[in-house]
Amino acid sequence: MRTLLLFALVPTLAWAGAKGSSTEKGGKLGANYWSAASAIDGKVDTAWLVPGESPNRGEWLEIDIPRGEVDKIAIYPGFGKSDETYGDYPRVKQMRVDIFALDDDQNAKQVGSTTLDVPDTREMQVFDLADTKIDAGLFGGRVRLSIVDIYDGEDYPNIGVSEVLVYMKEFDAKVKVTALNDGDPAAAADMLDENPKTASKLSGTTATMSLESSGFGISTIGFTPVKDLARPKTVEITAGNRTVTTVLPDKATEVQWATVPGLNGYTGGAFGTIEVKILDVYPGKLPEIGISELKARATNFEAI
Repeated sequence: MRTLLLFALVPTLAWAGAKGSSTEKGGKLGANYWSAASAIDGKVDTAWLVPGESPNRGEWLEIDIPRGEVDKIAIYPGFGKSDETYGDYPRVKQMRVDIFALDDDQNAKQVGSTTLDVPDTREMQVFDLADTKIDAGLFGGRVRLSIVDIYDGEDYPNIGVSEVLVYMKEFDAKVKVTALNDGDPAAAADMLDENPKTASKLSGTTATMSLESSGFGISTIGFTPVKDLARPKTVEITAGNRTVTTVLPDKATEVQWATVPGLNGYTGGAFGTIEVKILDVYPGKLPEIGISELKARATNFEAI
C-alpha cells in the first residue's frame, strides 16, 4: 500500500519513444522502416538498422522510460525475421547499458551503467540489471544501449536489432472489470473482493473480459484458480494494438501471471482498456472456469 500511495502522490509523465544514433534509409520501404521505433514495436520481423557505411561499434539505441525502477533489459540482438536475415546481418555481441534520470528541466544525469555479453542466439534474451530508481523528477528517464562489439554478418555490413524491452520493477495495482463475456461485469465481483474464499464461476471453456487500470501502467495480470473448477490455461491479452499469448502452468491454487504487452519499449505501458481472453482451460471436476482472485501488477503511475 505504501508503494501505491507514493506513486499516486507523485505521478509520472510516461514518455514513450525510441531514437537511434543513426538509421538506414528505408527507400521504397518508407523513411521510417529501419528507424529505432522498429525495435520497440513488438515484432521480430522488423528491426532498427544502421547505415551500411557505419562501423556499427559505438552506435546506440535509446528508450524513454517513466518514473519507476529499472530491473532488467531484453534484446533480440539481430534482424530476426528469419534464420537467413539473422545470419546475413551483424548481431550485437557486447553492449553497454547506461541509465539516465531526467530532472524537472529535462537535464539527464547518469545513474547506472553496465556492460553485457550477448550470446549469438536468435531469440529475445533477458539480462538482470542492478535495480536503479528513476524518481528524482517528473519526466522519468532514458535507457541507452550502446554497441561495444559485434558478430559479423555473412552478407551485409550493417547491424540490425529487432527488439529491445526495458523491464521495470512491479508493484501491486488494482483493475476493474468493465465487461465480462460481452455482458454485465457483475459476475466479476467475487474475483475482485480480495477474499480468496469467494470465487467467480464462468460457464464454458473460454471467457473474455475488459479491464481498466485507473492510471496505472499494468504489466501483468494474475489469475488465482479454484480447486475442482477448470483453470485458465492459454490467456491472450491485448493492449493498444498489440497482443501477447501466455500458457499458464497447471497449478491448482497458486496465482498465475500473464504478461501485458509492453507498448513503448518498457513493461507497464498499458493504460486504459486491456482485453483479456481465456482461450482454453485445464479441466476440473466441475465444468465452470473458476477464478478466486484477479490480480494486477504495474510499473508506473500516470497522471490522469
